[in-house]
Amino acid sequence: MKFINFVKYRDLDSIAAARQAHFAYADRLRARGELAIGGPLLDDRGRRIGLLFIYEADSKSAALRFAQDDPFTLAHALSGYEITEWRLRGVNLGLLLDANRSADRSGGTNTELRLFANYAKYGADTSRLATTRPAHWKYDQTLKSAGKLALAGPFANDRGGLFVYNAVRREEAMSYLERDPFAVEGVFADYELLEWLIEGVNPDLLSSDFSASP
Repeated sequence: MKFINFVKYRDLDSIAAARQAHFAYADRLRARGELAIGGPLLDDRGRRIGLLFIYEADSKSAALRFAQDDPFTLAHALSGYEITEWRLRGVNLGLLLDANRSADRSGGTNTELRLFANYAKYGADTSRLATTRPAHWKYDQTLKSAGKLALAGPFANDRGGLFVYNAVRREEAMSYLERDPFAVEGVFADYELLEWLIEGVNPDLLSSDFSASP
């Protein structure tokens, strides 16, 4: 099972002090098959303000332990963490690998490729969600075919989803979000659209594809 850890930074000095230990911890998780992908989130001015990790775990309690044992958490550098079970339903692995910057340690494969994560929450109208889902699914397939969608899938509780766009600027990513049938029909009740720097990928844990049944 996959679990998203979406979290904001609290203390930047503590983040800086714990960064190397955090990198080493993430490397260990990936090597053990417990971290699929992760990296920091940036605000509109390019400042690191949080992180987004996708764990592979047998249970939510196991994913919580991964978050709790992170050196950033142990240093009290985070504002908290939000662990949500997530279903991977679409991936462009080539984009994710090209965007992998391997933290600040190697400069990455393609530092010009930019990804933007839409961390969305759905409204309470489940009938609207069900009615709109086929059009949303088709839209995701179209974006992926155009090389504009790197990662997508819903929360396991169907109360939100994660959608990662490939875009030159945030405005371009926002245009993909706004044209999504979930946005047009009011399924998205809330969202955060933030640039996401990929700092490590375990491709063996990211094998789903849009050809799979929704």
